[in-house]
Amino acid sequence: MTTDNTFLQLKAVSKLYGVNYKAVDDLHLDLPKGKLLGLLGPSGCGKTTTLRMIAGLLPITDGNIYINGEDISRKPPHQRDIGLVFQNYALFPHMTVAENVAFGLDMRRVPKHEAQARVEEALEMVRLPGYGPRKPKDMSGGQQQRVALARALVIRPRILLLDEPLSNLDAKLRDDMRIEIREIQQRMNITTVFVTHDQVEALTMCDVVGVMHNGKLAQLGTPEEIYERPSSLFVAEFVGRANVHICQIIAENTCRLGDNVYRCNTHGAASGEGQIAIRPHRISLTPNRDQSLISVTTNSARGKVARITYIGDIVQYEIEINGGYLKVEVPTTSGGHGFQLGDKLLCEWKPEDMLVFGGKQ
Repeated sequence: MTTDNTFLQLKAVSKLYGVNYKAVDDLHLDLPKGKLLGLLGPSGCGKTTTLRMIAGLLPITDGNIYINGEDISRKPPHQRDIGLVFQNYALFPHMTVAENVAFGLDMRRVPKHEAQARVEEALEMVRLPGYGPRKPKDMSGGQQQRVALARALVIRPRILLLDEPLSNLDAKLRDDMRIEIREIQQRMNITTVFVTHDQVEALTMCDVVGVMHNGKLAQLGTPEEIYERPSSLFVAEFVGRANVHICQIIAENTCRLGDNVYRCNTHGAASGEGQIAIRPHRISLTPNRDQSLISVTTNSARGKVARITYIGDIVQYEIEINGGYLKVEVPTTSGGHGFQLGDKLLCEWKPEDMLVFGGKQ
């Protein structure tokens, strides 16, 4: 049922609620062994529903799920050999850390001496040696997260599922835990599905990213493919920031925006109305200058600074161009930002950084 390289496979998986609402719609997925897949998307897109169907916590309506060639679609959760980390950790408050971690082993009737050794090994793995006697309430959010991860890994699962495990942590702790989870996942070479609405988590942690929209897989690819070559305007806007404007496609890889004609990537479309997307940090700003000094290899537009927003690592400028606006992001320097309100500037960007969606082929 799988290719040689596939370990987790979803074939035409759907989840129907009521008569018409498909929370997940005909989902196909092949994930190789040892890879980390990030399911990314807004609330209600179907990513958590997909995770819960893989775990066996929700019955599927149609389709099949395979692990290493075995059809687990109708198996109960405890027979799927899956480790699951919940968003709220779901630790038992009356149990010690060691008892929490050992819970899955107890359910599997693992002998006590073996279970104790595996619990200590799991706590060592998540950098919590000696924490076994403590109660969850006496630990920080990051430590509780590690306990939940140890509990999922101690059973030595075939698949690890993570349901927004970092959303309850502060920003600095999230950064640290991203690195730790990724290092553990790679060290154990465990096939993992990670659900998140945070694009930074998906791009920095995952081998493969699946962007979900309205129950469907809008795009599946490496983080670089998703960011640099989005397949739709939805993906371009959801993963990263983008300037979006309506344009007229006048030929393949050529569009008109306002009074100007630009070279761009029209994804094969040769006519019709489209929408452009340009990443703010792919636009360069320079003082307005003579037309003869402008590069012939870039697109350009003249405008003036209408708004300045200081964000710490970047300064965001809004440039007014013929009644419209382009947001441009520039890294900050110790000398501060270089432009002021009302400054007349030249915006330049490469044709390949101007993505156009829509139109007709």
